[in-house]
Amino acid sequence: MANSGTASADAVTVFHKTAIALLVAGTATMFALGALKTSHVSDPVAAAGHGEEAGSAGFEAPQPGAGEAALDVERLAKPVDVSLASTTGKLWDLFRTIGYEIDGVRVHGEVPRLFLASLPQDLRHEPRADLRKTTFIKSTLPLILHVNELILQDRARLVSLRDQAAEGRLPAAEDQRWLEEIADRYGSGSADPAVLLTHVDIVPPSLAIAQAAEESGWGTSRFAREGNALFGQRAYKAHKKGIVPMERAEGKSFRVRAFDHLIDGVKSYVHNLNSHPAYKDFRQARARMRTENGDIDGYNLAGALLRYSERGVAYVQTIRVIMRANTLRVFDGARLGRSVSPSA
Repeated sequence: MANSGTASADAVTVFHKTAIALLVAGTATMFALGALKTSHVSDPVAAAGHGEEAGSAGFEAPQPGAGEAALDVERLAKPVDVSLASTTGKLWDLFRTIGYEIDGVRVHGEVPRLFLASLPQDLRHEPRADLRKTTFIKSTLPLILHVNELILQDRARLVSLRDQAAEGRLPAAEDQRWLEEIADRYGSGSADPAVLLTHVDIVPPSLAIAQAAEESGWGTSRFAREGNALFGQRAYKAHKKGIVPMERAEGKSFRVRAFDHLIDGVKSYVHNLNSHPAYKDFRQARARMRTENGDIDGYNLAGALLRYSERGVAYVQTIRVIMRANTLRVFDGARLGRSVSPSA
């Protein structure tokens, strides 16, 4: 079986060359700066079959574990290299080589900075459901945590500016320009830091993983394979990349959004929840949790996603079942740890 066995010398080669995005930072608290690029270690397995996918988001996407405190980082940026994993077996070889185990994450909460460009094309052929799910969680969790880190950096600055305003001090010209840029980015009618804080916040990993699992069939759907689309977001505008569903109703013109890399899809999903008018209730519920508890409960927050799918209440119930059955709430306390490099 692709997931069995022990790491060997071949696994070390996989570690050096496998299709994984490695974020190699100069220090443990700084991301390397650069543009995304794709490299292929080997030809990916050709996609076979086009069965329709599980789950469906019913609205167009316009495009956590961490707390309120400011991040102890100077700068966050994108990975400098993004590669494609050719097989699930090679991906598991790498997981073993670097000691990336779900049980360890559950106990210690640390997740390696290891970023996949795409899920292995053969994941859907893995006969054991538990191994498919574990592969999916280990592949998506670092991406979600990375996007949340980026958001928390902006959030920390907003908190500082909000506190400054409460003391009667006006923002500097540079800060005011930044506030206006943030307001424009999130579609907010106000550049008030207190208002923007309802938009600029994380999505708990438990909730993001559960939605991605439902919408992509744990990474096995046609949309996930062909378009790195894990969240079922819809595209209506011609300039946005998308895939036409095979069973799209007559008269409908939407496509399912497609992305160059998984990280792009995660960023789009989080921005969708943080900006689209359809999810105002979601943002308000999250803000109340921040005020009342200081933390965000992904399980309860799922109840504010009635408009994410045409299934409404049934969709929310499904997401919560996934969270309970796979004990996903423990990942809300996870954090990205050390960078992974060939010399690790």
